Order: sequence, then C-alpha cells, then structure tokens
Amino acid sequence: MSKTILLLCLLLPISIHAQVHFNTDIQNMHLWRGIQVANGLVVISNISITDVKSHFKIGLWGGTNTAGTYKEFNYYASYSHNGFSLSFCDTYNFSDGAAYNNKEFFNYSAHETGRFLDALASYRFQGKYPLLISWSTILFGRDRNISNTSNKYSSYYYAEYPVYKKDNWRVDLGIGGAFALKEGGDNAHFYGKHPGIIEVNLKISRNIILGNYTIPVSILSMWNPEENRANFQVALTLVSL
Repeated sequence: MSKTILLLCLLLPISIHAQVHFNTDIQNMHLWRGIQVANGLVVISNISITDVKSHFKIGLWGGTNTAGTYKEFNYYASYSHNGFSLSFCDTYNFSDGAAYNNKEFFNYSAHETGRFLDALASYRFQGKYPLLISWSTILFGRDRNISNTSNKYSSYYYAEYPVYKKDNWRVDLGIGGAFALKEGGDNAHFYGKHPGIIEVNLKISRNIILGNYTIPVSILSMWNPEENRANFQVALTLVSL
C-alpha cells in the first residue's frame, strides 16, 4: 500500500494539472487521538499536491520538536468530495527512546516494522447541522498482538460539531473512542489499555489578520478519561501557500 502511495506521488504531477500547497505550523505540544505525541515547541510542515478541484491529494507530513526528541515523517493520500473523505496515511515516528523499531525507515516486515498504515473515512454533514463523523482503522504495522503473530486492527471513532461560529470565531466540540477489532490476548489497543472513550476535546479557533497576512490560531483542550489525564495545546500557522 505504501509503495502505491509513493507511485501516485510520482505520477500525479505528470497525469493531471496539479496544484502544490505548503504550510508550516508551530505548537506548544502535539496531540493526536487522545495521545500526547510530543511536548515542547513542535514544528509541523506539510506539502501536498492536489488536482484543480482539490478532490485528490497526496503529500508529505513531517514534525519535530526543538529538543530533537520527537521526529516524524509520513506519506498520505486522500480523496474528498461533498463532505466525504477517504485517506490513507503511512506514519513513521522515529523519536528517540521508542519501544519499537525506530531505526529502519524502509522496513515493511509485519513482524519488525516501526511504522503503521492508517485508513480514515469521514463525512461532514452539509446544511444546517454540519456534524463530522469519522472512523479509522490501522491496517498494518506496529499494532500487533502480544505474540506478534497478527494485527489487532485498532480502530478509532470520532464525532465533532461546531457549537459556535461567529465574527471570525469558531468553537468545536469533539469526542472519540477506540478499541481493537481483533483482540490479541488482552483488552489493549493502539491508543490505550482498555476500549472506551479516549478523547473529549474543545477547540477554539480564530483567524488573526495582520495587514495582508492571515494567521490561523487555535487552542485545543483535550481530556482522556481512559488514561485519566488532560492536555492544553496552542497552535498557529506561520506559512500557508
């Protein structure tokens, strides 16, 4: 699957009239699906290529913190239309001190790889009630049972709704849970030790206008009931081309 994504990255600019997009964000920490992936000042960059209607997208996503303890490099491909989106992301976190294989970028052996392939489908309802619902499942990689003989297919489900939107302000409320489709000798999954709700979040967003520049800024409060902890993330977009 990852080789297919790489092939698409090479063919898309040749086969269609493509558009290139680039952005860089800074955050005080990196949060993802109930998990604090990294702390400290985090810099995240994303470069992508889309068709003229922005239905198909392929790209590269990377992140690091200023301390150098967090390092991540991902490939992704997606299709979106009329509120529906389907995406695949090949994720490789090669941060120092990882408990998995973080030394072999091109190792795709199911028993040894340190990466994982995530499939995500989502739909944003159109009209008066723009509810977002999504489902993702890890199809391959470091999501294995205790004996390392098969995948657990850990899955994450999520719902989000904009509870306020006015005068350049937006407030979104979200909730997500996780479990393993295929148990591996315990109740653990990729995101935690037990199935259930792993994320409740409140996100406040605003675009700050400085002359001819627009800087998106967001504050994300995230609670993880399963892990009994909470985090507070501040993020802003420095570059968007």
